Amino acid sequence: MAKKTKMPMNENFESSLSRSGFTKICIDMLESKAWMSLKPRQKGLYLTLKSKYKKNPRTGEDNRNEIVMTATEAKEQYGDLRTFRADIDILIDRGFIKQTFSGAPFMKANKYGFSDKWKLYGTDNFYIPEEDKRYKKKR
Repeated sequence: MAKKTKMPMNENFESSLSRSGFTKICIDMLESKAWMSLKPRQKGLYLTLKSKYKKNPRTGEDNRNEIVMTATEAKEQYGDLRTFRADIDILIDRGFIKQTFSGAPFMKANKYGFSDKWKLYGTDNFYIPEEDKRYKKKR
């Protein structure tokens, strides 16, 4: 029988619980040009999306390309969906996330995935393919 791993103890300034989950952000990301170019609201949105990331330690399976933030959740956090969509577009344009499924044609929630293109932000090799961008209705 596999031994169950315990979550590490939290410091009292980190959580109101002695043990709880956490969202990992590495120092090199925090110090990157791409991260520095974000506004605090966009950093908060990224952290919210990152908090939805789950990985099964036994199987290694994860949901890195299945991150969903519903319109209801976005309205709760933002109040205005236009601002939410603009911030999602900025996270895509900086290479932090990509849209993996457009729910717009089907009246369903969009799905997002994490990208590592932020590492190249500000270099000649930085490029965001059209398929990574959010679907926009043609007017």
